[in-house]
Amino acid sequence: MQRVCLNFHGSAGTVTGSCFEVIGQSKRILIDCGMFQGTRSLEHLNYEPLPFDPKAIDAVILTHAHLDHSGRLPYLVASGCDASIWCTAPTADIVEPLLLDSAKLQAADVARRNRRPDRARQPKFKPLYDEQDVDNCIARLRVADYCEWTDLGDGCGFRFWDARHIVGSASVELLIDGQRLLFSGDIGNGRIIPCPRAESGGFDHIICEATYGDRNRDPVLISDRREYLAAHVDATLARGGNLLIPAFAVERTQVVLEDFMALFASKRLKPIYVFVDSPLADKVTRATLRHRFLGADPFDFPNIRFVHDVTESKRLNSAKGAVIIAGSGMCAGGRIRHHLVQNLPLPQSRVLLVGYQANGTLGAVLRAGAQHVRISGYNVPVAAQIFSTDSYSTHADQAALLEWLDARSPITGTLFTVHGERLALEELKTKAGSLAGIPNIVTPAIGEQWRLAPSAPARRSIKAKPETLASLEPKDWTGQLAAFKAGLDDRIAQLPNAKSREKALLAISQQLERAERLFA
Repeated sequence: MQRVCLNFHGSAGTVTGSCFEVIGQSKRILIDCGMFQGTRSLEHLNYEPLPFDPKAIDAVILTHAHLDHSGRLPYLVASGCDASIWCTAPTADIVEPLLLDSAKLQAADVARRNRRPDRARQPKFKPLYDEQDVDNCIARLRVADYCEWTDLGDGCGFRFWDARHIVGSASVELLIDGQRLLFSGDIGNGRIIPCPRAESGGFDHIICEATYGDRNRDPVLISDRREYLAAHVDATLARGGNLLIPAFAVERTQVVLEDFMALFASKRLKPIYVFVDSPLADKVTRATLRHRFLGADPFDFPNIRFVHDVTESKRLNSAKGAVIIAGSGMCAGGRIRHHLVQNLPLPQSRVLLVGYQANGTLGAVLRAGAQHVRISGYNVPVAAQIFSTDSYSTHADQAALLEWLDARSPITGTLFTVHGERLALEELKTKAGSLAGIPNIVTPAIGEQWRLAPSAPARRSIKAKPETLASLEPKDWTGQLAAFKAGLDDRIAQLPNAKSREKALLAISQQLERAERLFA
């Protein structure tokens, strides 16, 4: 029987950039083609040439709509891939507005960065793709139902299992050259729903996410989560400030809105204004309502306002005693950054982080207690209160991941742990090693290739490049520079007199000159 090769092009040693290439005797299958998100050096990987031939791909299978799984699909198609892109119906409905919004944000970000005076003589930035590329990508989408086999030819096929993560999310069971592989995608907290008449265990190899592989969360009742949200609203209004909630437009915004609607309906909260400052969230919420009931329709609540144009968004600068929900969830981009510039200096305001904060992102910096941050060229003091909660997470924690794996054992070949930061990957690997029926566990690195055989341990055939591994380091120099610059003005101003400030600036300049000579 022929061996199968598995290439890790993303989400290996890092949380984002999900992209796995499976090479069989007659088929090349791509599972996801997502964006790298986080630090600037990590995001730079999005602009690297694809590490495989896009024209050689026979089929793309998308686990769900989130950009770290779907965000480079238009780039893939623009690079020459003409394969069908398979997904569930809800994913197809959501991914189109998500990718169009991504193209618009890229165009705006590139224009802003190219206007900067310090880049006047440097090469111009270009977006990864444009709206036409997105349209071409959407034309390649094909829909498959959960639990139904889709034949890809030459004995190769797949089926989707409900991953219980976001609406439309799926794990992918792939049959290729006689081997049975399972790609978890992102696993959620919900009850496992097996496919009827399907064998749930006995996979040759499983590729499993490990986002929360190093931690367990205390079970939280929905009623307790809603009371927690209401308490933050009460405390913020009592101080006369605004409550900012950075939230991804897909799923997280809808769940938060669901809680607000329940709190308004029960009269636990008076009908305060909740501004959803995201045109994308409007579109995704409407798409979600076509596939899942949210308990009520947020568009029926007059105090829940979806903000569309930029002028309307800027009017929120004068808002007081309001809730502002905006993307992105990790504060890495989007309109939330504008609202942070306006509200972080205000001690009466509050920020509630309701999602995962990857190392190096602004959200992670705020959660860690930074006193100053740099946002879009502004040095911003942090006087607002910063809170975070995992109660809104749609990712399985360690215990749920282990339960998911145990239900799919025995794994006769190898378990690969992916989609996590170093500690999460290592901890899940250790814990999974204590389960029966999982004899071989590997934490792959980006750029590696592993040869797969039926019912046998995988063997590494290509090692990762050191320069690629270096870009995945959680502490990024650009983030450190931003933090240093953000507090520099205040630190210099606090020195006792003009002479001491001049000496401090001279000392900094001399240290930089020494560094230039040392590393030249």
